[in-house]
Amino acid sequence: MMLDERKAAILGALVEDHIETGAPVSSRVILERSGLDCSSATIRNELVVLEREGYVSKPHTSAGRVPTDRGYRYYVDHLSPGLLRASTRGRIDQFFSSFHAEFGRVLRETSDLLSEVTAYPAVVLGPGLRGRVLRDLHLLGVEPAVVLLVLVGDGGRVHQSVIKLPVPVTPAEVAEAHEALVASLAGKPIVDRPEVPDLPGLAPASRSLVVRALEAVTDAADAGREIYVGGTSRMVELWEDLAKLHRILALLEREATVLQLLDGSVEGTTVRLGPEIHAGEEDLAVVSAPYSVGSGRSRMGVLGPLRMDYRRAIRVVEEVSDALGDSLAP
Repeated sequence: MMLDERKAAILGALVEDHIETGAPVSSRVILERSGLDCSSATIRNELVVLEREGYVSKPHTSAGRVPTDRGYRYYVDHLSPGLLRASTRGRIDQFFSSFHAEFGRVLRETSDLLSEVTAYPAVVLGPGLRGRVLRDLHLLGVEPAVVLLVLVGDGGRVHQSVIKLPVPVTPAEVAEAHEALVASLAGKPIVDRPEVPDLPGLAPASRSLVVRALEAVTDAADAGREIYVGGTSRMVELWEDLAKLHRILALLEREATVLQLLDGSVEGTTVRLGPEIHAGEEDLAVVSAPYSVGSGRSRMGVLGPLRMDYRRAIRVVEEVSDALGDSLAP
């Protein structure tokens, strides 16, 4: 349902004041904040309509009103993201222009940056290897019967697997297996069941190593995606209820629930509120956006209470996700 211009302005002023103060908002404050050319009595009459239609509610002990889930939803769906100060934008640009580090560290420190700039806990979901193009592959003998397999996907994602063999292999056999694997897999998407290539003339030990390495590639494709959480200490300030805090922390421990939080089924920026995210968490909001990793995409976001500063959160998440994608571009 679309609200008329005055009701939308009243609801917007109410939500933004409640985000700042956490207190019920009076008609006088709404009038001052909205700049509408009408009386406080008119504002009160419109608030009665908004309450009847489920956008605001009135706590029993207060003359003011607070937004409902429906009110927050309408506000989020119709707001324009805020503008970042030049200093904030410069900080994001400087971070990524000067950052040259191992891929996991980049994502971990990106989650810290996102949390610092927004003042909310932040989550960055690693991209995983399945479907990524294999840019490089190495087999390294570390002991006579132990070989290290290193896979490098596009975007810089690195995965290591230790292969234990039933019999020792020589450096020449490791090199032979390495050449066969590079010829078969390099430049192709990583899949969970790579075909065993034709291996004419390969020594038996080298052939066995290739088969074991392909099994390790299957395991790498199936491996869970890393989850990087920044600013968890901020949760204590945002949610004083320890039971709620423990439930939210539990949501961040599993890939499946993080995908649910970040709305991994969609492409663009999303804002999810309360029961839309998880049946038991009413006072929870998540702003998330995708970032590019080579030929694929993953997601990042921030989470907080319904009183989140949505304008700023949306703008920062989009700026950081774009900057991370640019820094990871080949």
